[in-house]
Amino acid sequence: MTLTTDTPYALSAPPASLSEPLEGSLKVDIALVGAGFSGAIAALMLARRGVSVALIEAAEVGHGGSGRNHGQCIPVFGYLDEKTLPPEGFVLLRDSGRKVFKTIEELGIACEPVQKGWLNAAHDAAGLERARAAHAKYAGLGKAGAFLGPDEVEALSGVRGYLGGWVHRDGGHLNPLAYVRGLAGAAQAAGAALHVRTPLTAISRQGGRWLLKTPRGDISARAVGLTVNAYGDAAIPPRLRRSLVPMRSYAIASAPLKPDQRRAVLPGGVNFSDTRRDPMFFRVDESGRIITGGLVELRRGRLGGPTVAQAGRRLARLYPELEGLGFTHHWSGMVGISARQRPAIFEINEGLWALAGYSGRGVPTTMALGRALAATLVDRAEGARLWPHDAPGRIPAAALIGFGVQSLRGPLNKLRDRV
Repeated sequence: MTLTTDTPYALSAPPASLSEPLEGSLKVDIALVGAGFSGAIAALMLARRGVSVALIEAAEVGHGGSGRNHGQCIPVFGYLDEKTLPPEGFVLLRDSGRKVFKTIEELGIACEPVQKGWLNAAHDAAGLERARAAHAKYAGLGKAGAFLGPDEVEALSGVRGYLGGWVHRDGGHLNPLAYVRGLAGAAQAAGAALHVRTPLTAISRQGGRWLLKTPRGDISARAVGLTVNAYGDAAIPPRLRRSLVPMRSYAIASAPLKPDQRRAVLPGGVNFSDTRRDPMFFRVDESGRIITGGLVELRRGRLGGPTVAQAGRRLARLYPELEGLGFTHHWSGMVGISARQRPAIFEINEGLWALAGYSGRGVPTTMALGRALAATLVDRAEGARLWPHDAPGRIPAAALIGFGVQSLRGPLNKLRDRV
């Protein structure tokens, strides 16, 4: 079966709202660079406040990580900590998964949303202990019910042999390309100016305002928010690019499952992940495709043949019905890891702010951080009540670190699973 390097999301996503490249000069209160989840959410929040805002995108809406991720909303974060986050920010992040699906409903975004939870299944005794610890944290926050026994995990997943597990109630999945297109369209409808195929070519401070140059126009703005995450090019200030460890993630999608296969795989409609150090995580989309992936390694994720062969073997061990399953799509995208391994909002220069570092949790984190950035761009004190304003990180040899981690992490984790 031939693999395409496109995502399958455009097969069912509604078309993006009409937008054209910027021509001429534009003067606004706030300019945003990067029309992914966070840029679109920030633009929507600002427009609703009556702030004049322009959102520019170098390619098309969803061209970067927002339209290329696995489509999972997993609101589980190592940095969800009342000791390090302001109270309002803690609540914002805690409820970010629920807010994703409420926003989809509120805006009427046709993005195949399914919110039946994220299942974390324990594969051995050590994994059971880790799962119980995570469950205790999120049950204490009202995000999980009772810990599940083996039979309950089997009923949700269709897989025998797991020792137990738990479900985060706010988890779910969606078509990410359709979702980001819907968010950008909503921002436009609220009054934001959206310009696609409008790359930033230069940015400078002039007369107390920021001037953003593009190929056929320019934007004058009081404040600027950079929401490109790991997709920044040479026109993006180095302080943002050097604050992230860039890594490449891959995803694959199967051919649509046959009816008997679909009944067997994840009958509870949840997203699935187990407690292996090299986890098996996947979901089933509306068309019946299994979507899974991970970080690109030297072979897995980089080469299509070995990637789908290994995924097929792992899935068939869980579901014998999937023996011989074919795969149709194999694609990749960039992930940004911040210095503190939590999303960072920081001021690069007076009025020039950046938001980056979602660390593989972009769907729920951007719902919280997009709002926090919008507030920051209007009033830094208001923004600080929603999220800490970190100093820009400085990570030496960030690209080399990213390559090393993503190349070695998978093989080392597979070894740890065998010990």
